[in-house]
Amino acid sequence: MARRGWVTFVRPAMVTLTRRGWYTMSGVSRLGLDLNENHIINHILYLDDKHKWRKLLDKKVEELGKSSNFGSQNKVVLKKVQNILDQINTDDSSRIIRGHLNIIFWHPETEQVKRIGSKIKAEFKELDMVPYHPNGEERKHYFLNSNPCHATNFSNEDLYVTDLKHALCLYINNTNYRSDDTGILFNDRQHNIPVLKDVWDERKKRIKARNFAIFAPTGEGKSFLANNILRQYFEQGVRLVLIDLGGSYAKFAKLYPDQHIILRYEQGKNLGINPFYISEESDLTPERLEDLAVFLLELLAADNASKSQEVAIKKVLLLYYKKVRQNHSLASLYRFVDHRKDTLIQELQIKEAHFSSYDFLHILSEYVEEGPYSFLFNAGADQTYTIEDKRLIVFELDEVRDNKEILSVMLKLIKSAIQRTIWRNRSERGIILFDEFAKQLKFPNVLESVEFYYQAIRKQNGAIGIILQSINQLPNNSTSASILENTQIIYSLRNEKGYDELKTRLNLSSHDLEQLRSIRNNLTGDRKYTEIFIKIGKESNIFRLEVPPEVYAAYLTDGTESTQLIELFEKTNDMEQAIKTFINHKDKAT
Repeated sequence: MARRGWVTFVRPAMVTLTRRGWYTMSGVSRLGLDLNENHIINHILYLDDKHKWRKLLDKKVEELGKSSNFGSQNKVVLKKVQNILDQINTDDSSRIIRGHLNIIFWHPETEQVKRIGSKIKAEFKELDMVPYHPNGEERKHYFLNSNPCHATNFSNEDLYVTDLKHALCLYINNTNYRSDDTGILFNDRQHNIPVLKDVWDERKKRIKARNFAIFAPTGEGKSFLANNILRQYFEQGVRLVLIDLGGSYAKFAKLYPDQHIILRYEQGKNLGINPFYISEESDLTPERLEDLAVFLLELLAADNASKSQEVAIKKVLLLYYKKVRQNHSLASLYRFVDHRKDTLIQELQIKEAHFSSYDFLHILSEYVEEGPYSFLFNAGADQTYTIEDKRLIVFELDEVRDNKEILSVMLKLIKSAIQRTIWRNRSERGIILFDEFAKQLKFPNVLESVEFYYQAIRKQNGAIGIILQSINQLPNNSTSASILENTQIIYSLRNEKGYDELKTRLNLSSHDLEQLRSIRNNLTGDRKYTEIFIKIGKESNIFRLEVPPEVYAAYLTDGTESTQLIELFEKTNDMEQAIKTFINHKDKAT
């Protein structure tokens, strides 16, 4: 039978706030978070009528005033009571309360009970608070009345009287880490215990949009964290589309040889995506026609196109598919408009203000025949069917990262492929991630393409993610504001330069900022980990990321170790085997 110990605090002195790392906790929080023993902290507050206490104190002052000449102690007490009364009268926000605080702890062994009691007393000694140990009937009295249903049975002798602000300094404002029913696995920062965090929130209890952003300077582990999150999502059945400019996800993808495809851009070659290709007439649905019209208007740089312009483009497309029965492509559409440029307006009964054949031909000439970007559309039969059954699709656009024109068109082609394949099944969960897009987001056409995904994902059962070194890499304009407004999950790793801009742009609380400042990494020794700030809606906390050696190897994104692993893979064509060989070689070397 477990033996119980008791420590009851009925007369708290002035409480000082303790600090752990950088963020402030209440005086008793350490006993709630750090006392890794069997214990219960009970804090009971009775909210009293301030006017009642004012009358009592007025009467007390009057009595002490009459007897102040009968002893020096009366003068001292009178001064204290008068000071309290002055505070009540001058501070409208003050609230007098009666309170009771006790700690119940237990252990099967008597000696351990004594040890726990000593730890609690030592903790409160730092707070200038003197513990009181009840015995006998009094102990039973405290135990029974600590139950909320019996709390009214405490007498005034069991209670302390103070201001509400003072009493709240004894409240536990921080809880232990709690796992959600489902989610992504991290570790708590106290004991490295695994914690599940539901960052999808299917029922939308905490967030309305599950889009996320990861912020951290170079070398702090942004892509490593993204690999960890995405792998767990993937193994939960979520389809992933990664648009990557840094080559950070190839090893992770190759762990699933039958379920992934990597589409890599090479200079002068296309991705095999032909948005205009249809295998049969039934493919030209109203939704497909709408997507093609938007695609063309984007190529034509027709910002804020009117409804009349959209309808005119659709009429052109319908006529094209009616007259041209095979080998559909942008070049074929271009030739079709070129042949009818003098009669097309009359034939479709549209105004030239809504569709100009000459503007159409002039602008799209860059993407056909001898145009500088014609290679992007040289695909014959559309190859996007190759991604239909893949659950992990990686578009590696590293070679085109500095060419805003090609990158913009590539994003439009990728968007077209995603719409026609991945987003057909709206019940399927999916994530689209943009990695290493910092510089490119300064290009207006690229930023607008990213914004499109944020708007379109609302109709899907999915999420958008972006990875940036700093939030300042998002231009301070309305488009970026729209992106941030629809981003409700924030991951931030350590940043030696501070987090003030992050706080300003994301409207973080002072508590969030102090948590960010508390981030500490440990990259030496056997148990390496990084710490991460995670904010889900209004809730935030610090978590740790610690992974086994095999997982660490799979997430490596650069350096000599990553190169060695790729070389091993090229020999075996089996990433799992390559990782095992890499770990064995590493163990032998140490």
